[in-house]
Amino acid sequence: MTEALIVPKKFNTYADTFLLLGLAQIVDDALHRTQQNREMQLIDAGTNYQIRFAKPIDIAAFAQLDYTNPFPPVKGQKTDESQIPDETSFFDVVKEVEKRKLYQQYRYQTGGKGEWSEEVPKPPDPRTQNGAILVSMRHDRNHNSLWLESWKFKDHYGSLVTALCQSFAQNNHTQPISEIVAELFFQQTGVKLPETAAAVKIYLPTAVQGVNRIKADSNRTDAQKVDWLTLWLIANGLFEFAISERVKVAENTYDWRVVALEPKDISLQKYRDLLRSLRQFNPPGGGHGIARFDAELVLKLCQQLLENHQAKAKGREENLFEFWVKPVNDFIGSFPGTHFGSKGQVYGVKELFTLGLPGWIIPDNYAELLDYLDVLQEHLSVIVSLSAEAGHSELLAAYRDFITGTNFSSFFRFQASYADYIVKQLANSQGKNPRLFSVNGLNIMTKKDVDFTKITRDASFLRIAKAINQATVYAGKVTTKDGVKELDWQRNYGLAQLLSSQSGSKKDFICAIADFLGKYEHENLRLSEKYLNEGKRLKRVQPTKEDLDRLMELINEFDTVLVANLLIAYGYAKWNTAKKSPSPDIADDSTDSDEDTTDEE
Repeated sequence: MTEALIVPKKFNTYADTFLLLGLAQIVDDALHRTQQNREMQLIDAGTNYQIRFAKPIDIAAFAQLDYTNPFPPVKGQKTDESQIPDETSFFDVVKEVEKRKLYQQYRYQTGGKGEWSEEVPKPPDPRTQNGAILVSMRHDRNHNSLWLESWKFKDHYGSLVTALCQSFAQNNHTQPISEIVAELFFQQTGVKLPETAAAVKIYLPTAVQGVNRIKADSNRTDAQKVDWLTLWLIANGLFEFAISERVKVAENTYDWRVVALEPKDISLQKYRDLLRSLRQFNPPGGGHGIARFDAELVLKLCQQLLENHQAKAKGREENLFEFWVKPVNDFIGSFPGTHFGSKGQVYGVKELFTLGLPGWIIPDNYAELLDYLDVLQEHLSVIVSLSAEAGHSELLAAYRDFITGTNFSSFFRFQASYADYIVKQLANSQGKNPRLFSVNGLNIMTKKDVDFTKITRDASFLRIAKAINQATVYAGKVTTKDGVKELDWQRNYGLAQLLSSQSGSKKDFICAIADFLGKYEHENLRLSEKYLNEGKRLKRVQPTKEDLDRLMELINEFDTVLVANLLIAYGYAKWNTAKKSPSPDIADDSTDSDEDTTDEE
């Protein structure tokens, strides 16, 4: 009986992940057809992956299995079908792409909230774009060739699966696993497996065609070759589990981006469900640049992780996918991927990259899980309001650095630039109001860091941050629930950049914030006198000298850069109403951006 399979990592690209997933897919089918327990955990053990079974499995039972397609051959408009048996069912890329376009148009027209009816287009096959990239890059023939070679062994399919599992069940390999599989398969059937196949870039992006010279002084070059079995497993994993999308890089120019979700500690069933929901119903968009695609991908995967757990929590069911007190990157480790650049009618490997998952999403209970879902939706609403074609590439790249990494300080670098964008948009009477992060969302993001919460829950810090907000975001002409209203004080421009640039020096930063508060106080005194003569009361927050002294204490206790970054983040955020103020000490002075700023006496 076998408890686990060991899958060594040897490529350092997404090929390792797809090889694991291709093997897991075959084993899962074999367990299902032999009526064994299918529960298995995909674990990243560092130098190798492990497929751990919930109950030990009987590999010998696989020997009697009949042939089944581990993956289907694909067919595009120009695919050569002459070698494929007539009775074979193809994955029709042209038809599936049209179905996907129709469904996406329906989702766009209904805002993603259309009700089900018989007229509603059916959701597309989640593998559609994987088939599309194979055809687009002309690798459909390689894919189909790998399929055809395995079909030739249909009378010995059970022996092939058995040999696979027996080989990967070994801990110490003195020779390549593909050779062990070939030897075991030959012993059982007397038939030889194919030895090699062309290592095309879709499967092995680091394998470059035309670099293996037969002789040093010869002009002849051949494509790199890799053992057939490895490519067969990679092809299976890529077609079934890859996230592929055409991404706009310039006007009328699209590249391909292919990403694998690297499992860290997650069940195959859970992994499959998450990926199916993401690709089928909530895929990241590729029409607005690379950085936005990457950011959407991470945000939407985090949503799927939380929403999947949310459904279980509502039913109070036992769930092996235990989420509490664990960050999302405990389940999915990273996103290894390849960017294929367009070169006319062909594509070349442009970049190998790896995206991470945020480490600050750590729900302790069901209520926190819902809070994090709100924060992710808030971030998504900000990101989808930006696009590369509108000139927001730098903002999107800065946000991607934050959301795909584990360093929370990257968010502040983005927010400092985004704050400048906010005031520019607010000053543009013809433009749309920018999306703002909320103070409540920032509190949820920072709540697990003790240093952050000591600062952000301090009443003096909040009063100064609110003053920044009322001098920048809620100033000049503002849009309220009653329409556009012009306030009696002008908007302060460039404050975020000033505070950020001065944060490297404690003295310079304190001078900058003291100068701002002095001007803010003078403006409040002028307005208060004006309103007093009109029988009104000014409703603006009033920071005091004690608040500035307390801010200096926070700077001495923590760090100038940290305090400055948090001031900018909170100062340019959307504040709650007085009833929901983050601190009761500022509730009397604080106002929401859609409330009046004066009271009749």
